[in-house]
Parts: sequence; structure tokens; C-alpha cells
Amino acid sequence: MIKMLHPKAYEALAQIKEEINQSFGFHEGIPRINYGPCGVFAKLFYDKWNALFSDKCHICFILTHTQDECDHVAIRLPSGELYDGGVGVHDENEHIPKFMIENMLNYDEQLLDKWSYGLDRTHQRFCPNFDRALVENIISTKLEALFKSIGSSAQ
Repeated sequence: MIKMLHPKAYEALAQIKEEINQSFGFHEGIPRINYGPCGVFAKLFYDKWNALFSDKCHICFILTHTQDECDHVAIRLPSGELYDGGVGVHDENEHIPKFMIENMLNYDEQLLDKWSYGLDRTHQRFCPNFDRALVENIISTKLEALFKSIGSSAQ
């Protein structure tokens, strides 16, 4: 059973997604943030969320069934739902059965770097205007406002 997040948490998550998509746009209908910088987004979001809220999130990898390629990096919210900066809150069934999901329950920077194909790389092809500081500011601003509004429990 999914334990839903506070309604204001869903509002903040939607605001982050909207601001990210306004900043970086889309490529062939897919949010540019999900074309490479998704691992960086996940790391920044994970760090800020877990610093503020008692209900923790973790990072997960959307992998091919052969586990030799990562299609996407997302956040597993305390509710069990997935979240990323481009699509927003969504159900894991959007990825299954085409892909499998590996949950990183304990943070592992090397694993995140591996499946992000380098956390420090540039994203010239699909997200040429990617700006880590801007993403960090968007996440921090929205999550800090949420924390001030509802306190440390996001559920």
C-alpha cells in the first residue's frame, strides 16, 4: 500500500518539474533533463530532500533487463512513487516490463556515477544548456519552502 505524500509535497514536486522543463525544454517530446542530466538531478534532489525530511527518498536506476545499460535515473519517493525532474511523479509501471528497476537503498556514489555515465560530464547533445547550479537552486528553493510549510514529515 502506498502511503501518499502530503498534498503540498505533490504541489512542490510539480513546481520543480515545471520550472526544470521551462529552463531546459524538450527534445522530440522528451524532457531534456531526462536525456543525461537525470543522474545529476537525482543526486541533487536526494541530498536536499533527505537533509530536510524525516521520510527519506532513495535513488533508483531504470536498467535494461541485461543490466548492461541504464536508461534513466530517478528518485523513489517515501510514498513508493517514482519522481524525476522531467516527467514528475509517476508509477514504476511506466518503465516495466520494458525495463527493470534497481533501487539504491544505500547511497553509492560510484554506482550513481556509473549509471549516470559520469556525474561531471557535459550534456551537449540533448541538454546543451544544462546548469547544475540552476537545478540545485530550483530544488532547494521549492523543498525549503515545502519544509517551512509542512515541517519535517512529507507524508
